[in-house]
Amino acid sequence: MHAASVIVLAWACVGAACFFSPASNFLVAAILTALVAVVGLPHGAADHRFARWKLEPVLGPAWLPAFLAGYVLAGSLVVCGWYYAAAETLVVFFLASAWHFGQEEPRLCRGPRWLRRLSTFARGGLPIWIPLLFQRAEVIRTLAAIAPHGLGSRGDLALSVLSALSLGMLGVASACWMLQIATATRSSGRKQRVLALDSMLIASFAILFAVSPPLISFLVYFCGWHSARGLARLRRELGETWLQLAGSLAPMTVTAAGLIAVPWWTVLGAQLESGSLIRTTFVGLSAVAMPHLILHGIWPLLSRCEPQSIPEPQPLGRPA
Repeated sequence: MHAASVIVLAWACVGAACFFSPASNFLVAAILTALVAVVGLPHGAADHRFARWKLEPVLGPAWLPAFLAGYVLAGSLVVCGWYYAAAETLVVFFLASAWHFGQEEPRLCRGPRWLRRLSTFARGGLPIWIPLLFQRAEVIRTLAAIAPHGLGSRGDLALSVLSALSLGMLGVASACWMLQIATATRSSGRKQRVLALDSMLIASFAILFAVSPPLISFLVYFCGWHSARGLARLRRELGETWLQLAGSLAPMTVTAAGLIAVPWWTVLGAQLESGSLIRTTFVGLSAVAMPHLILHGIWPLLSRCEPQSIPEPQPLGRPA
């Protein structure tokens, strides 16, 4: 089971962080770049197929140029944001990522709609809230390496706002986690197993985010959990084998990787050092991720007015 495997991986990383000296920055940066290219980018490489269901009935053959133009425009704005408004871009990107991550997490919270949405946002932001609160100095050092010109004079304010929000959202996530444990103790059978496993997963991630270097915990969550889960969901929704899925995602993945490599080669001079790799990977990843977040963020709104004949994506899948 995927969740159980990720729990084991998370605790292995926690043990490594506690008992072994940190790996070199360059090694971590190189592994980060490789895994993002192999696992992270393909996660969003089928967006054009989903967008086609929405746009083609309205725009006809022009749907693809319109889709690509919107993607390039959104990605370009993100890159410009990192250069000229890094603090504001950081806040927007972190909040959008928290919402997107939460949308693809198991939806086990019960209660009013506002509570479910708040719980979704709080849980999705755990990879952000916890490092900001427990490893602030390391997070600041990493962000300084990501932003081409630093966070600027508004960086302290941006981090203060995010830290205050992190404290509140961590409280919400903790309350929902304890409520989920209480529900699990009163349940039985498969429901109890699902709730218990998911509670263990949340706790394992929380400890991982608190004690492991932020780049390592990001690798485990984004590549090992979020992207891998997304790829498995894509395969089920598209009805393809893993080989067919890899073939269908390869063109867009290679294109995105190429677009990320261009600034690394032209602007940074293809420097093989940790700071350049981290900066290129995160700026490039955020540039291709933001259109992905926008597309999937507005999906429910578009679904309200789409014709019933258009195929609708299946739910995320099994809870854990």
